[in-house]
Amino acid sequence: MASAFSHAAAALALGSALWRPALPARFWVLGAACAMVPDLDVIAFRFGIPYEHVLGHRGLSHSLFFSALLAAAITPLLFSRERQHWGRLWLFFFLATVSHAVLDALTTGGLGVAFFAPVENSRYFFPWRPIEVSPLSVSRFFSARGLAVLRSEFLWVWGPSLLFVAAVVLWRRGRGHPPRRLAA
Repeated sequence: MASAFSHAAAALALGSALWRPALPARFWVLGAACAMVPDLDVIAFRFGIPYEHVLGHRGLSHSLFFSALLAAAITPLLFSRERQHWGRLWLFFFLATVSHAVLDALTTGGLGVAFFAPVENSRYFFPWRPIEVSPLSVSRFFSARGLAVLRSEFLWVWGPSLLFVAAVVLWRRGRGHPPRRLAA
């Protein structure tokens, strides 16, 4: 898996393309949370659920199905006043959650990602896997291994995310849409 920091960074970069001034600040917080939620499946280990099980790590919670359900739950529950933006909000929360699985499928370790669970539980990686897999434990993350992971993520996640945000800002300026501050 990529680190929680990088999952959030990728989701926030995606949000830069979909955000509008009418959307409240919780748009950003929930987008980052959606990108981190799939890894709550690590609690399955505590219940003896094996990694490769549909409920195991990188299983159902990393699927397109789960991403769609999470986005469908968050949008009307937490953005009831922004009904005119529900389509945009659903898309953002869906993409933010899916970005987690995509980044995990680009890592060098694990068993792959069950993109199509619960219909099909095969695990997949992308053919190109440049991101160093992050340790599952917090203590191992704050070690030499964790630093190697962060170096890899700065190159393959943070850099492209910043370039994407810069491209969105330049595109909006070119269309006469100056960047705006978040509404309180």
